[in-house]
Amino acid sequence: MRGLSVLTPRLLTILAAIVWPGSASAQNSLSSKDVEKAIDKAVNFLWQGQNQKDGGWPETIGEYPKGISAITTLALLNAGEEVDSPQMIRALNFVTESKLKKTYTVSLQTMVMCAANPEKYAAEITANAKWLINGQLKDGGWGYGDRGFSASDPSNSQFALLALHDAQRVGVQIPEDIRRKSFEAARGYWHRKQNADGSFGYSDGSKALGSMTCAGISSMLIVGSQPDQLDASATNKVECCGQENENQKRIDQSLAWLGNNFEVAYNPGAASEWHMYYLYGMERAGRLSGRRYFVDSRQNRPRDWYREGASMLIKLQNANGSFNTSSFSGPYVEAAMGLLFLAKGKRQVVVNRLEYGNPTDWNTHPLSVQHLTAHTEQAWKRDLAWQTVRLKQAKVEDLLEAPVLFISGSAAPNFSQEDKLLLKRYVTDGGFIFAEACNGDGCNGAAFEEYFKKLVVELFEQPLEKLSPDHPIWSAEATIDPKDLPEGTWLYGVQSCCRLGLVYAPYSLSCRWELNLPYGNRPNYAEAVIGDLNTATKIGVNVLSYATGKELKQKLDTVSVLEEVVKRTPTDRGLFLLPKLVHNAGADDAPKAVSTLVEWLNQENPFQMSSEKRLIPIAKDELENYSVVYMHGRGKLELNESQRDALRHHFHNGGMLICDSICADEQFTNSFRTEIEIVLGKALTRLDPTKHPLFSSKGYSGFDIAQLSVIDPERRGGQLSDAIQKEPPIIEAAYHDNRIVVLFSPLDMSCALESKHSLQCKGYVREDAARLGINLVLFALQQ
Repeated sequence: MRGLSVLTPRLLTILAAIVWPGSASAQNSLSSKDVEKAIDKAVNFLWQGQNQKDGGWPETIGEYPKGISAITTLALLNAGEEVDSPQMIRALNFVTESKLKKTYTVSLQTMVMCAANPEKYAAEITANAKWLINGQLKDGGWGYGDRGFSASDPSNSQFALLALHDAQRVGVQIPEDIRRKSFEAARGYWHRKQNADGSFGYSDGSKALGSMTCAGISSMLIVGSQPDQLDASATNKVECCGQENENQKRIDQSLAWLGNNFEVAYNPGAASEWHMYYLYGMERAGRLSGRRYFVDSRQNRPRDWYREGASMLIKLQNANGSFNTSSFSGPYVEAAMGLLFLAKGKRQVVVNRLEYGNPTDWNTHPLSVQHLTAHTEQAWKRDLAWQTVRLKQAKVEDLLEAPVLFISGSAAPNFSQEDKLLLKRYVTDGGFIFAEACNGDGCNGAAFEEYFKKLVVELFEQPLEKLSPDHPIWSAEATIDPKDLPEGTWLYGVQSCCRLGLVYAPYSLSCRWELNLPYGNRPNYAEAVIGDLNTATKIGVNVLSYATGKELKQKLDTVSVLEEVVKRTPTDRGLFLLPKLVHNAGADDAPKAVSTLVEWLNQENPFQMSSEKRLIPIAKDELENYSVVYMHGRGKLELNESQRDALRHHFHNGGMLICDSICADEQFTNSFRTEIEIVLGKALTRLDPTKHPLFSSKGYSGFDIAQLSVIDPERRGGQLSDAIQKEPPIIEAAYHDNRIVVLFSPLDMSCALESKHSLQCKGYVREDAARLGINLVLFALQQ
């Protein structure tokens, strides 16, 4: 039998042992499960230290009453502990029952109330915010409160701003004149404190400290997020593309210092002092700035702050959940800070912003993606994160850390050939590009638009197409009337198999996201401006919902990129190559599906196979070279007599055909069934997944697949999981001489293999499509 020499006992053993992306052996040594285990240990340690009578923790620093209990409670809330559990109720009652009078403790109490129940504690949060603003010193910083010290310091100043930021996020309205005066003073304070190299020390002229530099970054990000500090502006109309932002330049300078002096084993500039405080600050600096990496520019070395910091914390964690560090603040504060790093830093990333070329172009509106992510959090009711990814240093795995890649600009990006191939690979491996030209409202993105349109054709061999008003992207989260977009604008896309792989907006959405503050102190825009901003925000949230189905990978789960199996010629002995048949009904509408299936097969243990894409006509002399061939399509399949005769000859000589309907296309399904009945004189029949060995690991060394996850768009509710149900796989078979010669799936496998889950396609999720495909191939090779 042609090609069956590849099916050796060793091959069967290898195939049975394939490890799927995301499994432990496919990941780096640190996994999300490791972090979850460390979080659980820290949580247990903190709860064990709670006083069962009053609900607090040992207050070993007498001058800060309830301070230790407040930061411990804050950490437990951020770790996901239930607000209404008896132990949390006791903790909240203890922390919130009295008015506090220190900057640290008032700030922490405020953050606890914001995290626990902002509606319940609205009056207390407002009172605390007023107390903090009234306690701000003339230089714009904060001191210790009523301790008697008149001087400010960056640590107290940082905590005060963190509390005010949280208060704004939950909707506390600070009078405009007071808010503006306070945050302008705070911005001046941090700008004056910054050293020439971008670093911060504890006092003027003191040595640079990692902990204080992190505090400076977070504080400048907070003061820079105020309405009057945005690059865009609006009163009666939207105005984009403002002047260069001095605050953002200072933030970038501090981030550069932090990258060049990055450490997780100690606090740069202070050795072992304030180690956990530094890590706690690093988490904020990384998350609020949207950085996955701090980059050492001297070595061009990106440092994954969360992975490295989490690894260090796990090494430092004792068996009881505490951390082996030294600080006068005690083990509970240290454990709380470690827990805050682990819990807040692991938030799932929904979107990457592409950094390329001139920062004044790709980052015209620095707060836009942050605001879009915050609006998405509100819509999805879950904590999310965003990141910036440097094109210069990125691999496809880095891009795939987020399901959506946002690209913005006004000038032509002029990507290199390597850059273009990277972007194409990102989409073909399941990523989604969301692009905009900074056009209109004071911006001129004509050069970007012209370049991007040509780039799309070059990469995807098709032009941008105007999305129809009934496309699901207009209703993936909120319903949008395309007529509400600014006059002359629309959304355009590029189809990748059964889903969009790219969406393009010819006007500046990011400008509007930046103006549409997701919380607190929203300016009094004109009604038309509010409508414009809300529409742009709905578009952004809809695109993220459409592209992801609200399903995101865990932050530490390693992205496994399928690699092309070495190409060989079909004359090589022992080679397995799976060709696709050319026909009239979308024969290559999922161009990477079959190659991807072979790459899944080869994922862990390479053997004699090729994932080379090979299209062959349905002809006797071509089919004679292969034992198994593949077909998929959409639309009405129409074979001529010569093609039908070639298939009969193939089946008679022991050949097999595997087929699926791209995106469960009913027209292709019905016409394929008709054609096979004409060829073989008998209809396809459905195999029983509970009885046929094809669906069992015991039968043909494949997988147990009696139940698979099936996406049905008609079941879709608020997220992709609503559309997914476990069901028996549907495989229909045709027989010749009492032997199965055709295996057919009327549900989609091809789009799932080529890309990630689609809200438009009825079929199997990607991993199950691969398992089913491998079982079909193994069964076919053994007939």
